[in-house]
Amino acid sequence: MKRQRPALLAILAAAALGLGAPAARAQPLDQMSVLATDLKPQPYPPFTAVKLSDDLWQIPGSGSNSNVMVLVTDEGLILVDVKYDYQYDDLIKVIREKVSTKPIKFVIDTHYHADHSGANVRFLKDGVQVISSIPGREDILAKKQPGAPVGMAPANVTFTGEMRLYLGGKEVRIRHYGPGHTNSDVVVYFPQDRVICVGDLAHIGDLERGGQYPLIDYIAGGSIGGWIERLNSILADYKFDRVMSGHGTLGTPADIVAYRDILERVRTDVRAFLADGTKTQADLRTHLNKGPLHWPDPGFAMVRGLHGLYADLKP
Repeated sequence: MKRQRPALLAILAAAALGLGAPAARAQPLDQMSVLATDLKPQPYPPFTAVKLSDDLWQIPGSGSNSNVMVLVTDEGLILVDVKYDYQYDDLIKVIREKVSTKPIKFVIDTHYHADHSGANVRFLKDGVQVISSIPGREDILAKKQPGAPVGMAPANVTFTGEMRLYLGGKEVRIRHYGPGHTNSDVVVYFPQDRVICVGDLAHIGDLERGGQYPLIDYIAGGSIGGWIERLNSILADYKFDRVMSGHGTLGTPADIVAYRDILERVRTDVRAFLADGTKTQADLRTHLNKGPLHWPDPGFAMVRGLHGLYADLKP
């Protein structure tokens, strides 16, 4: 890819909504400091490109790497999420061979986790403008993700509230609501195609990574209550026919409803279990593993969020 001069941002609105992310009220388990297994380079099958419309393509993820959306315009490309740094060359290869040879103008991070933003560093070196919420940049700089690859680069363009990006006659709406899966999650809406990208605010057709085992990143300001509110806001605020989640298959609004219901079941179950005020964090871990939710133990999602879930829902 040729090095580009940084383009002027075609941003006409970036309104602040004043949404904050509360800090977690309990300390994480000791495993947090060494939980890096999921972030080590893993083998993966060749990337493919799936055409969704005349101007929109998906590069599906597999295993631990994320889905990528590509918007093609006359003036260049906009990418949503960019996988890990070590997957950059293969990602560029499939885009160039299957999608378009037009220059990549913008990358949008749905949140700060390395499987979505790890390749930022390579795109920034190419002169691409990388966009995230303000917490998305701050979380990368603060190294909030245990075991994250060395040298991760945050976005060089940040916003709060809503940003509208215009390129080649196409409009992209990017919105940061507040705490959910993390404190940095944004949704990306393509109104011309009625398609929305929600990152890890939902998992569709991917039960083992998402499903009943939501990774609530309390260390980075996530919140199960906020997550449920985010999904309700998405359903109320956008008219969309298809949704791309961070992992798994393409879905519909019904899949957002279904995932919200999973989160509500988790919250109801945990709140009821802790209601008498006598349960410890260890008790909750055992309950989640052996109770009706069957949360795996040790599980990455449990270790990442158990401490915060306990502090959040205990009476």
